[in-house]
Amino acid sequence: MTEQPESGELLVGSYLRLVEGCELVTYNQRSHEEGEQMEIDVIGVDNTEAGKQIVYTCEVVTHIDGLQYPGTPNGDRWEEYGNDTYQNTLERLWKKFNADRDYITDLFDSADSYVFQLWSPVVRGNRDEMYLLGGLYALADEFEDETGTELNLIINEEYSERMESLRQVASETKKDYGELGFRILQILEHLR
Repeated sequence: MTEQPESGELLVGSYLRLVEGCELVTYNQRSHEEGEQMEIDVIGVDNTEAGKQIVYTCEVVTHIDGLQYPGTPNGDRWEEYGNDTYQNTLERLWKKFNADRDYITDLFDSADSYVFQLWSPVVRGNRDEMYLLGGLYALADEFEDETGTELNLIINEEYSERMESLRQVASETKKDYGELGFRILQILEHLR
């Protein structure tokens, strides 16, 4: 049984389809392999006019009160970035993006490029603090260093800017593209 996408996932998928131009967008993709079950929130595939295939892999955390996963971390890798909740959040995201990368590069082994993204509208702090936000930038840097693949943080202002781009597209068209998140934006943008 396929799990229904959450509202934030629908918005990200709509952005991939209507702004980035992805032909294929899928939600809550699960591995068929037995063992530790992994899930990717949103995958978008763009076959560009130049004949290149770009695969977007997006983890979406739409916590309005701020990105965090309460709990106790299993190690001390992220201890310089704050309390147990911050450390647990970073540890969880690190594992998730590494599992995502293994899965996506195997599933789409002939893709020309891979784009990994974390989408979250609210992440507290600033980049230079040694708390969660600083930890996210360190995580993204380490991910690129270890995998050779960039991890884009679509958070705070960047998230808002991308949603504004999606709203702009919604205000300019009435066509139903089969993307529920986008359709809701269209309705709101065309109210009289």
